[in-house]
Amino acid sequence: MRKKLHLTVALLAILLGSVGCAGNRIVLKPENLFRDEVSFDADSISDYDALVFKSNGAEIYGQLLKPDRLYGKDRPCVILFHGFAGFARFDDIGHALCRAGCTVLIIHHRGAWGSRGEYSISNCVQDAVNLVQYVKSKEFTEKYHTDPESVFLIGHSMGGNTALNAAAQYSGVRGIVLLAPCDIGTMTLKIPKAEMRTFLIDNGLEVLKTKGFESLYRDLSKHAVSYAFSNAAGRLKNTSVLLVTGELDTCISNDLLYIFLKAARKNKNIPLCLHKSYRAKHGLMGVRVRISRDIADFILRTAKQ
Repeated sequence: MRKKLHLTVALLAILLGSVGCAGNRIVLKPENLFRDEVSFDADSISDYDALVFKSNGAEIYGQLLKPDRLYGKDRPCVILFHGFAGFARFDDIGHALCRAGCTVLIIHHRGAWGSRGEYSISNCVQDAVNLVQYVKSKEFTEKYHTDPESVFLIGHSMGGNTALNAAAQYSGVRGIVLLAPCDIGTMTLKIPKAEMRTFLIDNGLEVLKTKGFESLYRDLSKHAVSYAFSNAAGRLKNTSVLLVTGELDTCISNDLLYIFLKAARKNKNIPLCLHKSYRAKHGLMGVRVRISRDIADFILRTAKQ
């Protein structure tokens, strides 16, 4: 009897916490960001799947976090993208969002951390586009009970460039969260080649599977104008934006991000554009609890648009 009562109360709480989204009802419980949901049903308990996905013929690997099935059938789907070269991890935010009710994919790009293929900035963007198409497919949404109209991309540092330019290239992304993002396109246009070489080598070029700096730089130069954040901002359509910056960040330029923010706010096709600043360095350590809450709030606010 106690089991039945618990499940009834849990279901009632979820129904009361539902948010309308594009004609569907998604469920998100921010109070569970840092609290485990106790499930008595082994078939519905939260779990993970290995992610093996082919992106333009190359296998990329990662993990897929599945929330408790009590969250219903229209869950938001979040994809996390690492930076250059992938040392900084944001799995903690991914797990928090999963506990709150999101299906979360954490991936390693082509040529990074065991994934096959060659690493390049344009390959990262294409990996993201391919994954968005996959998570919006009927095959994926039926298997993982996600809402195809509630896809969110989160990227840190170079992953911010990935998230922004994938959303600018492929319509249908509900929102993007840019965590201390690197405007690599503008940097390539403004910074001498020798400085770019130092920047990429210092940040881990040697651990990635590439054809060397020259090949990576040619790829960057080819896409620099398109990838520049102020230009990409103008191509966003029906995609909300949350920009997160660290006041003590010395790795990337916050001045460039303020230019991007101004451009994004001029774009009338962006339903919601928010900026959160924290007293933190590039890794955003020490403020991730607050960031997780801000992301959950962003997803809820975007769902109401």
